[in-house]
Amino acid sequence: MEYQLSTEELSRIVALDAEQRYDYFIQAVADLEEIWILTDDEGFVLVSAEEERCIPVWPHAELAEQWIEGEWQHCTAKAIDVKTWLDKWTSGLIGDDLAIAVLPDADGPGVVVMPDELAETLIDEMSDDA
Repeated sequence: MEYQLSTEELSRIVALDAEQRYDYFIQAVADLEEIWILTDDEGFVLVSAEEERCIPVWPHAELAEQWIEGEWQHCTAKAIDVKTWLDKWTSGLIGDDLAIAVLPDADGPGVVVMPDELAETLIDEMSDDA
């Protein structure tokens, strides 16, 4: 069953700075074992940040769904199991020369990391939790 954020939790997460959101993302994904992206008829959504093409990611559906407006109003939030992310998406993103914008907000892309760096951090966090 999907974890639902309360209004208070959502407000608290949105108020964090980029580094704090990154730390929260790592902990939440390690706990809930899913990563949320936005998709449309053509595939997943990309943004430009720090001169990189990035896939924006979130730890909860509610955070991803906040971005479904304007040019992205046709998108839907999609969960990817963390094992699938690590096994398939990481190498695919590396092959496509894409970075990851972790938990972006209205002020910017959040922390931008390379797929292998994010995978290593997630694996470390999940092994700490085990």
